[in-house]
Amino acid sequence: MDKRKILFRAFDLLVGAACIAWFFFPVAMGPISSGISFVPYTMPLVYHVMAPEVLGGYILFLAYLVPLIGVFKIASPLVKKSLGGFADPMGVVSSLFSIVATAIMLYAFAFPLTRFADSRTYFYTLPTVIIGIAAGAFVLNIAAVTGFIKILNARDAVYREYREFKAMQKTLGKERDQKPVSFLEFLFRIRSKLFFAFIGIISLILVVLSVLLLNNYRTTILKAVGDGARRQVEQASSNYRINLGDSIAMFEYLNRLVDLNKKAEFAYESLVLYSNLKDERFLDEPIEALPDFRVEYSTLQPGSQFPLGDSLPGPVALTYLKGYSATRNVLSIKDAEAGTIRYVSPIIKQDTIRNGDEKIRRERLLGFSVMTFNEDVIMRPYYLTRVTVFVFTSMFIYIAVILTYIVGNYIVNPLLFLRMNVRKISDILTNMIRGNSRISANTLVYNDAVHSRDEIKSLSGEINDMVTVIRGIIPYISASTLKHAGKGEATSGEKELTFLFTDIRGFTTLCEGMKPDEVVAILNRYLDLETEIILNNHGDVDKFVGDEMMAFFEGPDKEINACRAAMQIRQAMMEEREAREKAGHPVVSIGIGINTGPVVFGSVGARDRMDFTSIGDTVNLAARLEGANKAYGSKTIITEAVYERVQQKFLCRELDFIAVKGKTEPVRIYEILQEIPRVIPKLEQIRELFERGLGYYRKRKWASAATAFRKNAELFGDEPSKVFLERIEHFERNPPPPSWDGVFRMTVK
Repeated sequence: MDKRKILFRAFDLLVGAACIAWFFFPVAMGPISSGISFVPYTMPLVYHVMAPEVLGGYILFLAYLVPLIGVFKIASPLVKKSLGGFADPMGVVSSLFSIVATAIMLYAFAFPLTRFADSRTYFYTLPTVIIGIAAGAFVLNIAAVTGFIKILNARDAVYREYREFKAMQKTLGKERDQKPVSFLEFLFRIRSKLFFAFIGIISLILVVLSVLLLNNYRTTILKAVGDGARRQVEQASSNYRINLGDSIAMFEYLNRLVDLNKKAEFAYESLVLYSNLKDERFLDEPIEALPDFRVEYSTLQPGSQFPLGDSLPGPVALTYLKGYSATRNVLSIKDAEAGTIRYVSPIIKQDTIRNGDEKIRRERLLGFSVMTFNEDVIMRPYYLTRVTVFVFTSMFIYIAVILTYIVGNYIVNPLLFLRMNVRKISDILTNMIRGNSRISANTLVYNDAVHSRDEIKSLSGEINDMVTVIRGIIPYISASTLKHAGKGEATSGEKELTFLFTDIRGFTTLCEGMKPDEVVAILNRYLDLETEIILNNHGDVDKFVGDEMMAFFEGPDKEINACRAAMQIRQAMMEEREAREKAGHPVVSIGIGINTGPVVFGSVGARDRMDFTSIGDTVNLAARLEGANKAYGSKTIITEAVYERVQQKFLCRELDFIAVKGKTEPVRIYEILQEIPRVIPKLEQIRELFERGLGYYRKRKWASAATAFRKNAELFGDEPSKVFLERIEHFERNPPPPSWDGVFRMTVK
């Protein structure tokens, strides 16, 4: 057996003996008031009785594994033939058992701290044996982790070769009388730079955040307690002044305060009212000295007037009065030696004194209300939180040290930087392909953090060039195409989707006389507005055709998302229209068509040039509805299938019963007026008048229908109503045949 194996075997026996001994010694302390010292063999059961609702307490039951691990480690040399590799002290299993056992030991010490260490006194009373056992467990844990890392390294053939090379270099260095590596050279080694940089940043972040959060928490507690104490002290002064001479009322008041204080989270030690009614002192005259003030009422003896107790000395009272006169606020006085915080308010009575025929109001000092808090009581949550933060911060830093050391054994800095940045690009592309993030070339940024002048730097430059090409391609690829391109093969299938088509009206007129680059800039401005809104509403832009756009939505709320996007697009376009009108520029409007239903969704195109798009009547009808807005003067038309899904969210009106070009089957169409939370009475009146007119129209009651439509047109300038007035005028001159079903058949797209 070689020296290393003997060392590991000795360590195993030490850990085994420590595990068994640990199980019978006190390892943690409960609340100071309880006097409980936790011993591992009873600790889980006792803690479960004390706090059964705390989930962390159930982990303490792992303490029963520790002596079992100890027995295993001591007995494993005797049965190594039966256990095989499990009994090997240089095996992974045995090393992991050591780490688990020592980690449980540390947890059994640290967890009670996070629950019961609510004051400095807790640590002052912590037995030395408990601290010693915890320190020993920590040392054993470090040794166990170090041994585990060495075992992992020894199992790596490349690492063994590296160690042999390093040993050989060391030997050659001695033969050539080379100087030993200096401390500065050690710091600039790749592994050292990685370790100190990583741990330094993590430690700095954790420590700074912990300090800031703890300071804020401490300030918040003191402010909350201080605000409450100031109110109570002022109230006590006010009650004394109001009930001056009425001891019964004061006794009732004090008893009520005592009852409330018993239930308070931050209970005060005492509230004492000092008085001196014999000597009249007015605040509007110089006061160079004050007499002593007797205790007249106290929560320590709420049923007694002038109970026994130390008087408030005159010099102290004078200090209180000067402090109050300077700020006219309740004083907060911290006594670090006594560990208390006092809140002091003078008891002042407004006296009216006659000076000849004139009445003068003067403030007379009757005494002082003093509320005293034990600082430990106030700071109990703060100390408990501080201990918890310290425990978790230490744990995270310790874990970070271990992980950094492990990573530092296998990775050098340039490779680490390269992998990190490549992984970022990979994650961004993966999320885009999976539809977990928005497709945007701006998010695909490669940060070339490799500064070495070697093959790794060349590789990093080549990756950067590749990312640049991808960034240039992404804006021309729809999300659906990119998502399905990740599958690596052409696919197709049927899906339920909602489609939204938009078309900018008057764009051709707007662009007359403009340069091509100006036309593109304006078009991109409008399309960018629309695209942003669609993406924000969980949709995807399928394609652009000139100033037209095709988008689709999927998921359980696809119809609602599509309609919401449509309303937001209309709002954005209206704001653009107003801005252009103010600037004296030509304006445009927009038409939107929305339909929902099944489509064939898949790869379409040639072998070397494909697109992923949707095909079917659902898509065609949505496109036709967008064009139908021209015929009705409307803004957003939806089908009945969409209306049934959104009628609880949007105010809509039935617009007509039409058969679009290329289709014989008529469909009922609706216009979205507004989201219901934003509906105004005007829109409801428009819908009511229009649908009333539409009902008469279908019954061929032309006069009644015309009355409703005309009112709508005159009051609100409603364009669809004007369209139906023209139809009614036509039908009055040329009545429809008896077979007329009210369907309007479009002859244009």
